[in-house]
Parts: sequence; structure tokens; C-alpha cells
Amino acid sequence: MTRRVHTFCRICEPGCGLLAEVDGGDVTRLQPDREHPVHRGFSCHKGVHYLQVHRDPDRLDRPLRRTNPRHEERGVFEPVGWDDAVADIAARLQDIRRRHGRNALAVYQGNPSAFNGAYYANAGTIARGFDTRMRFSAGTQDTSAKYAASEAIYGASMAHPIPDLLHTDYFLCLGSNPQVSHMTLIHISDPMAKIRAINRRGGTVLFVNPRRIESSSPETGDVLQIKPDTDFYFLAGVLHEIVFRIGFDRAAVERRARRVDELLDFVRRYPASRVAAVVGVPVEEIRRVADEFCAASSASIYMATGVNQGRQGTLAYWMLTMVSLFSGNLGRRGGNIYSRGAADTVQHSKRKREDPFFEGALGEMRTVGGDLPAALLPEFVENAVDPIRALIVVSGNPLLSVGGDGRLRRALEQLELIVTVDLYRTVTGEIADYVLPATDWLEREDVNFLNTMGVAMEPYVQYTPAVVPPKGERRDDWWILSRIQQEMGVPGLLDEPEPNPFAAVDAVMADSGVSIELLKGMPCQTAVLPEAVPSDVFSVAVQHGDGLIDCCPALFERAYDVAERIFDELVSEPSDQLKLVTRRTNYMVNSWLHNVPVLKQGVHQDNPLWMNPDDARGRGLVEGDDVTVRNRYGEVDAVLVYDDALRAGVVSMTHGWGQGSAHGLDVARRHPGVNVNRLAPTGREGYDPLSNQSQLTGINVDVVRR
Repeated sequence: MTRRVHTFCRICEPGCGLLAEVDGGDVTRLQPDREHPVHRGFSCHKGVHYLQVHRDPDRLDRPLRRTNPRHEERGVFEPVGWDDAVADIAARLQDIRRRHGRNALAVYQGNPSAFNGAYYANAGTIARGFDTRMRFSAGTQDTSAKYAASEAIYGASMAHPIPDLLHTDYFLCLGSNPQVSHMTLIHISDPMAKIRAINRRGGTVLFVNPRRIESSSPETGDVLQIKPDTDFYFLAGVLHEIVFRIGFDRAAVERRARRVDELLDFVRRYPASRVAAVVGVPVEEIRRVADEFCAASSASIYMATGVNQGRQGTLAYWMLTMVSLFSGNLGRRGGNIYSRGAADTVQHSKRKREDPFFEGALGEMRTVGGDLPAALLPEFVENAVDPIRALIVVSGNPLLSVGGDGRLRRALEQLELIVTVDLYRTVTGEIADYVLPATDWLEREDVNFLNTMGVAMEPYVQYTPAVVPPKGERRDDWWILSRIQQEMGVPGLLDEPEPNPFAAVDAVMADSGVSIELLKGMPCQTAVLPEAVPSDVFSVAVQHGDGLIDCCPALFERAYDVAERIFDELVSEPSDQLKLVTRRTNYMVNSWLHNVPVLKQGVHQDNPLWMNPDDARGRGLVEGDDVTVRNRYGEVDAVLVYDDALRAGVVSMTHGWGQGSAHGLDVARRHPGVNVNRLAPTGREGYDPLSNQSQLTGINVDVVRR
């Protein structure tokens, strides 16, 4: 007999409502949930095709232990019981730490863990249980620029005022392609419908991107094609126009913020007339953006991964915030607003020190959200004074996600112990000593916990039961890590008489009068929460002791000379210099979904190099050529595909490919593609020290025929 279960997708931020049809112990169908009070039947194709992951014969369903040396490319694994696996892992970890110290253990957390409510709510406690400073995550590959900027500006890393797309009259969107990626650090149902609605009500949408992205159309808005990795200078130029030509309400700003004059002194360096050539946008276009933004009844601004992953994502987010503040749109309906969701979580991310830097084994550095720069992971392994000797990877794939996979692979092969917790034996899992099988999101109960974190345009909380029981010996991520810690003698959830990973969730939601038990009895197990109050930006999100926004954080002074150096480099670059940017597609997400057959279509079965036809012809290249993309960091081979939507001088490839050694993934290995991160800078050159953010876009390359 078929039953229906209301659940939700956990691939990306919107968490779209889904309806699962279950026959016996099998999910027979996933479809958009038309009864969902927020999503109302919207879901992209990735969510409904997730059944191909759930049913995949390559999925792990029991713990595996490596039996051959790690330097052999293909791992040989044998099944092992949970008790034996965790006992051996715990014993080896304790021995390693006894010999090398507490920081000999490193933990790397991947992106999917953020969409696992039970794990995410307990992640801090679990991390502390491992008692190591060597913590890394995918956050330093995608969003840490925003966390670091907000911590300095607002006093809390989780303060991220979002664009009020439901009411705005002008939306300026940088480095994002909502049609494909559905936006990040903002939770909203069907974002393209919200963007089209701006246009329909007579508003303006402007995308700033090196490519005419899929999100741009006559129903949405135009694209201002910018040179890659110059968004900071563009935003500084826009702000310069606002504060020095258009004018601003100084009294209103000073009621909410401090260090106004210091900001003006900094911005004075970047008039539109100076930055125009570097950003590739005419002076009059920069001025037009500033004029239209300030003239709109309400205006909102947003940036995403395409800016974060550049060299100056932190400074760009600073300028973005100041554009919103000085134009009078921060904390205003239709501008940028803070959404409390189920609880005020910003205070839990409050800045602990004005200067977060410390002297570590590799010199001066900082953590962001507890994480060190993943770009330095090889250096931490190879460091003779305090080396990493063991690594636990939770739903991550650093060999494909972190820059410079050749050096990282060589470093990881030196480790005494690698443990991966995942759905699959990934490229990283292939060199692991233990591969531990995690449940997928149809096999575990869950809550969309991220929706309580202050970035929901339409706040709601949803509970889902496990749609079906876990297959084989799969276990939840929190259980696996807690079980290892239990064997190490570390107190944790599993020591409680009735372990409840959702106790932390209930504690966060208590102020809103919501609980797991209450959600279970609601339609679609969903509670719709009050809409955001715009002024909460100032009364809730700001966590500085004086209650004021810092317009010019002293921390950013470290980057002033770097900003000038990069500016000078850009000015002096050859006119035909090619810039590589990352490209989001509808056929994958980061380094996963590669084993889903339905997503292997046409040119997207591989990872081609996309190039403007004029750039190709100027180099004697034609579509279909086998080419080598190279720079001083590495090289990759690819097939050239034309894309006249790219700005001249810009080429693109997609992040997360390079599955040739994924012997546990049949489909992915037959369509391996190449890992574009081989071209990314590594070591100290590979990240922004303000935020630990890796540079993965706007990279200089050369392209030649093979």
C-alpha cells in the first residue's frame, strides 16, 4: 500500500518541499509538494531526481576498511563491523595524538553537512569533542569571505542582511546565477519567480557578472558584464558616487554607525573614473548604477560565490554593506533586512576578539567560524613542528574541492589515518583507511535548521521523519562521530540514556514557541514564522557593544596595500590576458551528484572549457579542439566549447570534476572530467588572510591546442 510523506530537499538553501511516495520500504517517487505552505509545488529537477542517489547501487551500506597501501591508486576494501571499525579508529587516533599532540588530528567538514539539521545543530559540540585546532571546511571554499566581513562590520559572523526580494524596486545581484544555483546564504522559495515579480511591478533587476547568465532575460533584467575578480573596485566606485556626488544623510548614518570619516577616506581612493578601466565597465555605467540605486523607492543588493571566491571577497562584502547603508536601504522594507527566523542566532556568532589573528605553526593566521584555511591543508600536514597525522572527513571531498589537488594528494598520502563519512567512496574516500556509510536525507529524520539562522526571506521551520529506514548498516553522521568519540572516552550524545540529537534544535526554537513535537502535528510538519522586521538589522543583527555598525573596521587596514597592489597588477596586465571563472550548471552540485545518470547530458557529460568565439579565433582555435589550460600552478586538458555569452577575455570551467580515481563510482568514473582546481593558487598565495577564503575564480590562464 502506497503512503505519502511530506519531506524536503537538502541539496541547497531553499530546502524545497517534496512529497515522497512510499511502497513498503521503498521510495517509489519524489515530486514537488503542492501542499507546502511556502514552496507551493516548486522544486528544481535536482531534488526530484535525488532518487537516483538513494537507489544507487554504488552507495555505501556498510563500513569498509582498507587492506592495501594508500600509495596504490585503487583502494582495496573489506567490510567490517561498526564496533571493530570504531574501536580501531579510536585506538589509532589516541596513539597518534599521544605521539604527536592534540593537533595531529584534523577534521574537514563538507557542504552537505550544513543541510543536515541534527548534525549541524550539534556540530560545534562534536567538534569540541575532538579537541583539535585543526578544523577545516568547505566554507573556506565558498562563503567565509562573508562570515569574516560580517564579524568585523556587525560584530557577528552570522549577521547577513538579505535582499528583500518580496518588496524591492531595484535588485543589484553580483556573482550569482539564481536560475541555476538558487542563491546562497539566503533561503527563499522559487527565487526566479521573486525576481521576475520585481520586473512585473515595474522594478529593475541588474546582474553583474562576466557572463550573460541564464538568470538574465527580458522578464528579469540585464547583465552588466564585468571583468572577473574586480567586484570590490566596482562596488567601491559605486559607493564613491553615492557618498561624494549623489550625497547621503549623514545624521541618519551616524545614528546607526561609527567611523564614517575613516570610510570616506578609504573610498576616496576609488572614484569611478579610476576603477572603470580595471573593472571593464564605463564610468557612465558605474554612475548610472549608483543613480538608479539611490533613486529607487527601495533598493537591495546581494553577492554570492562568484565574488566570494575572488581575491577580495571580504572587502567586496564590506563595500556592498556600505552601499546599502549609505543609500538608506539597510534595515528598510525593500532594501536589505535581517530575518530572525525561529531564533536570534547572531549572538552565538559574536566576535570574541577585535584582532582575531594569532601566531601558529605556519605563522600568523586566524580562524573563521572555527576553521583554518583549507588552502594550507598540505602545509599543515607537511609541517615538521606540529604536523597533522590523521584526518576525518565528514560529507566532504577535499581532493576535489580544495585548490591544487596534486600537492594535496601527496600530502594526504603521508597521513597515518584517514576516515571518511559519506554516501559514497569518493575520490577522497579512495585513499582513506576507513569509509563509513552515512544515511541520505530520505533515511533520517531532520529539521531545516539553517532556516533558523537569520537568512530566510520566508521564514518557516519544517520537520521530516525518516521517509524509509536506512539500508544496510548506514548511520547518521552525528551518530558515527559520537560513536568514535565514545570509544575514545569523550562524553557525548550516545552516553545519554535516550540520545536526542534534536534537543539542541528544540533549544534554539524555544523562543518562537516551536518544537519538534509541535511540528509533527502540523500540516506538512511545517510552521510558518513571522516575516522579517526590517529594523532588526540594527536592533538584533548588530552585536558590537555600542550597538553601532563599524563602517571602517580596523581589521581591514591589513588589506589596503594589497588592494592597491592587485589594482596595479590589473592595470598592467596584457590586454589579451585570459581569466578563468567557475561556472555553475544544472547538471551537478560541487563534487557530488556526479554518479546520477540523468544529469549526464550532452556537453555536460564532461567538463569542457567554455570560451568566447572571438577569443578562440584570435588564438587559432575552433570549437571541438582538444586544448590545454595552463598557468604557473598547473594544467588541465579539456575540449573547447564556444560560449558567446562570456565576456571577451573570460573562459570558464566547472568546479568539482576530476572523478578519474573514483573507483567506487561507476557513472562518475566513466565521465571523469578534469579538476579545474589544479589551476588555483595554493599555499599562502591561495587564500585571503582576512577570511581564509580560497581563490577559485578570476585566475589568469593560457589556452593552447593540444
